[in-house]
Amino acid sequence: MLRRLLLDRRRGALWWSIGTSSGVATIVALWSSVKNSADLEDVIKNLPKGVQALFGTEKGISISSAPGYLQARLFSTILPVLLLVYAIGLGARIIGGAEEDGTLQLVVTSPATRRRIAIERFGAAKLLVLLQVVIGLVTGIAIGAAVGVFDDISVGRFVIATLAVTELALLHLTIAFAVGAATGRRGPALSAASIVAVAGYVIYGIAASAHSLEPLRVVSPWWWFLDRNLLVHGPTFLSLGLPLVLAAAIFVAGLVAYERRDLRLP
Repeated sequence: MLRRLLLDRRRGALWWSIGTSSGVATIVALWSSVKNSADLEDVIKNLPKGVQALFGTEKGISISSAPGYLQARLFSTILPVLLLVYAIGLGARIIGGAEEDGTLQLVVTSPATRRRIAIERFGAAKLLVLLQVVIGLVTGIAIGAAVGVFDDISVGRFVIATLAVTELALLHLTIAFAVGAATGRRGPALSAASIVAVAGYVIYGIAASAHSLEPLRVVSPWWWFLDRNLLVHGPTFLSLGLPLVLAAAIFVAGLVAYERRDLRLP
């Protein structure tokens, strides 16, 4: 089951790999052109507080420094967007999409149990997402070393920040999987995971712009890793632990729902 899904998605994974590599390489390579740029610093300072938060800015960390720039341009925008779109699409396809187009019904007629089918297909989707992560990480480290990024930050902190974004993507992958497994439809799976991603981003920005709304930010997965620049500070349970715990619980719920319901006819 795992190998079959990997083979079926290999062509799409190749194109996504090219896009991920290109996006990360472009952002990291531009660091040398904005290094210590006072103009960039002035632009960010004039933005509303909520918008600054969405860029992952942190007081005391200059946007024209390596950790400030990479947090704003790579780890709060390009990389999470690429991984989230890819992960949500895969998650919705694992069970919901396959059941909706009639291909899953053929798979479940094999001797394999539903649990094995779901676990292996979910595992394959995670491997595909992790492939994009590895490609982005290797590209970022290679280009970063060439342009001097690691004169200001350590490779270890770059890896930690990448892991935090990865866990964000895997959380939304799991949401899409669970909803698709519970409903047998791709649309609700895509919608649910996308709503969580967009709503979490919006809530984080709104909460940062109004002091009275700050308590709302704790429900946003984006706040768990954007509020603290992991390129400067060490990781916390919110950034590297909580997403995995929630993803595990959601996966179990989706698996149980899938095992207990009748499959939809194509």
